[in-house]
Amino acid sequence: MRINNNRTDQFLAFLPYRLFFLFMFLFLGLFADHIFFFQEKSSLFVFSSDFLVENLHQPGGLLIYLGKFLSTFYYYPLAGALIASLVIWLIVITASGIIKTLTGNKSGYIPLLEGVTLFYMQTSYQYMLYNNLGILVQLLFFLLAIKYLKGWLPVILTPVLYFLTGGFAWIFCIMYSLWLLSKKQEKWWLKITLLWLLNLLIIYLSKEYLFFQTIGTLLLFPYTQAGTGSQIRLFVAVVIVLSLLPLLAKICIKNTYGKKISENIISLSGSIVIVFIMVLISILKYDKKTQQYFWVEKLFYENKYQEVIDFNIKNPSNNTLTAYLNNIALCETGKLNDLLFHFPQSADGSTLFLKWEIVGEILKRGGYFYYTIGMVNEAHRWAYEYMVMKGLTPEGLKMIIKTELINGNYKTAEKYILILKKTLFYMDEAKEFEKLLFNDLAIDSHPELGPRRKNKIPVDFFSITDDPFINVERIIATDSLNRKAFEYKLAYLLLNKDYQRISEEWGNLGRYDFTSIPVHVEEAAIAIKILYTGDLPPAGNLAINNNTEIRFNKFLQIFQSYGTNLQAAEPALKKQAGNTFWYWAFYR
Repeated sequence: MRINNNRTDQFLAFLPYRLFFLFMFLFLGLFADHIFFFQEKSSLFVFSSDFLVENLHQPGGLLIYLGKFLSTFYYYPLAGALIASLVIWLIVITASGIIKTLTGNKSGYIPLLEGVTLFYMQTSYQYMLYNNLGILVQLLFFLLAIKYLKGWLPVILTPVLYFLTGGFAWIFCIMYSLWLLSKKQEKWWLKITLLWLLNLLIIYLSKEYLFFQTIGTLLLFPYTQAGTGSQIRLFVAVVIVLSLLPLLAKICIKNTYGKKISENIISLSGSIVIVFIMVLISILKYDKKTQQYFWVEKLFYENKYQEVIDFNIKNPSNNTLTAYLNNIALCETGKLNDLLFHFPQSADGSTLFLKWEIVGEILKRGGYFYYTIGMVNEAHRWAYEYMVMKGLTPEGLKMIIKTELINGNYKTAEKYILILKKTLFYMDEAKEFEKLLFNDLAIDSHPELGPRRKNKIPVDFFSITDDPFINVERIIATDSLNRKAFEYKLAYLLLNKDYQRISEEWGNLGRYDFTSIPVHVEEAAIAIKILYTGDLPPAGNLAINNNTEIRFNKFLQIFQSYGTNLQAAEPALKKQAGNTFWYWAFYR
């Protein structure tokens, strides 16, 4: 009977921790899996000595290296949820162990509160794993120092800790100094003095002779505001509380109840509170729009263009990047000017193409437009510049390999393929690329690279990245049969309601193997004929669909039924024809 009671007591004692881990894992794995997609695509871990050396350029680099290694397994979202949850849970368990070692008290309220805060921050897709790893290493080393390391050993090993974890080592330094101050063991003041002098000396030597970084970088790296998802104040608060843990442990509320049942009640109460807080955080931090965007991006990277379109039809989004990727998918499936106005668009063309900016989100994705319309060298430039700025990423490296293969630069492509082969989850793709090396026939018959090589612009020129539409016109001037570039030109003219130039391009439709006139171009043509009495030149064997004329007459009838009052007619016109060029021309 007593054994059963002990088991019940142990189960209830750990119940808050178990519920905390379980809830965190389920939420991250089922409702926030976009976090792991984004982070896995933001870096690429390469199994090579060169890649390791690259991460030894300054203190804290090995922490980044470890974070990249674990983030590799984010390729599978549930594995990512398990890793992220486990690291936070270990922080809580270790902090609880520290309090118990210092006071004999099993109180876990401060550790659980810190864990909940870390979970809150982890719900941001920009909060990187190395932050929690850095915190965990400090807590583990402190627990090791106070339980097993004797004498001067913790002080002597601190520079090693600093080299491994960079600026996160200051957490240990503060914790150990407070512990020495509270214990006041033999020569405690000398240990504290030496601890800080030794670390300051390491900072000086690193700046002057070893790593040649600024003082600010050496003090803080790898901590960055961007790496915390811009949650700087909350992150600093967590770090301060954990750094003061030896002091806070002394003022923790001790269990004054004499009976075991009281501790069980406290555990049950704590479990209820934890579940309530976690549910509240999950409701507040569930980001459906961001999750949907990254799902679109995932489908896009997999070349599932029709699925991208279908998903966006079911889940409309005003996100510019979503519209940008969706428009590429429309162009790739030959539907750009049939379905353009079925989705939110920007009249300035920002949903068609991205202007050059040294910003990660723009630079990371802007090259795909050029890849689609045949400017292979420009697509390569965007991918290469992103690699220089942000390091290796899976999709960036694959884009570089594809463009090198298309251009026939097989030696260069081989170099990058060898890098991709040294990864865990992209090895098979690298082997497929390897089969294409020095084999023009294989590339020409490849379902993706073959059409790209055929569609590649024949004449190279300096691109105007501040005004991508100029590049489209240059492509058409040098390659009058580039249909995708022509479709983008028509789309841009439609967005700008440029009736004159649409009329001029009408006669060119016959050159591009259209089996029918794109729907929105038909809509614009009818508006030109009826409203502007414009005469359109012949479009080869193509003719306007009678159904389009019927739809336009219905549009005009609804408009006229409201006394040609634009404001009054808008709700009815939006319901009837909100996905047409006519509605766009009247109301956007």
